[in-house]
Amino acid sequence: MASHRTAPATRPALPARAVAVGAAATLVLLAGCDNLSLRRLDFDDVESTRIARVTVLPGSGDVTVVGSGPAGQVRIKRVLRYHGDQPGARYEIRGDELVLDSDCGDRCSISYEVTAPEGIAVNGETGSGNVVLSRVGVVDVRLGSGNLEITRATGPVRAETDSGNVEVDDVRGPATLRAGSGNVTGSRLGGQVDAETDSGDVTVELSAPASVRAHAGSGDVQVVVPAGRYRVRSDVGTGETELGIVDDPGAPLLLDLAADSGDVAVTAR
Repeated sequence: MASHRTAPATRPALPARAVAVGAAATLVLLAGCDNLSLRRLDFDDVESTRIARVTVLPGSGDVTVVGSGPAGQVRIKRVLRYHGDQPGARYEIRGDELVLDSDCGDRCSISYEVTAPEGIAVNGETGSGNVVLSRVGVVDVRLGSGNLEITRATGPVRAETDSGNVEVDDVRGPATLRAGSGNVTGSRLGGQVDAETDSGDVTVELSAPASVRAHAGSGDVQVVVPAGRYRVRSDVGTGETELGIVDDPGAPLLLDLAADSGDVAVTAR
């Protein structure tokens, strides 16, 4: 039977300095008897268990996952910010999955900083807040509002935000990148790329030859490719297309580029 553990919001924080900061802030606010003031609590937990996946549940707050920890251990730092009574805020371990609950009610947000073994998978969604991922594996994350930054991902990446920027660097597998309103930037991408934004710029740099779909509703599209054979399909509304490579109709790789209001440029690396 898979293990199922829950960390309550009342668990003492580590190290002691983090406890002192949180306690002092709470005491000051309580002394003023102001229920509308912002309170902050810090927690620092270490779980000795093997975690293969981090799942983020919808809510409000920033999430950082760094794959730099030792095998068989995961560290979870939590920062709880709230007004009024202390809400419940927790994470859970379900077998080899770490579940981060970022919904702590009204007038509340909870931010997580997780240190896990390298190559950990990350998936889920959150309503508002920034997500930063580093040295991870497969990624499938969606944000309602916030920036999404991914560095050094070994698996396929799907990253989407309705309002904010998407920035990825050093992704070995295929990448699907979406922004409703914001810029999409991908550098050192080693697989097929599908990048799109309704309002903002799309910038893609390949580290190995691959097909690219890059579309911008309102903004510029810039693609940098290594040496190789490419077919180019470009569709611009009010802008211009600048090709710095040879358009080879018989090439196996396709660069599908479009900008409704903006320029399209392709250059060789």
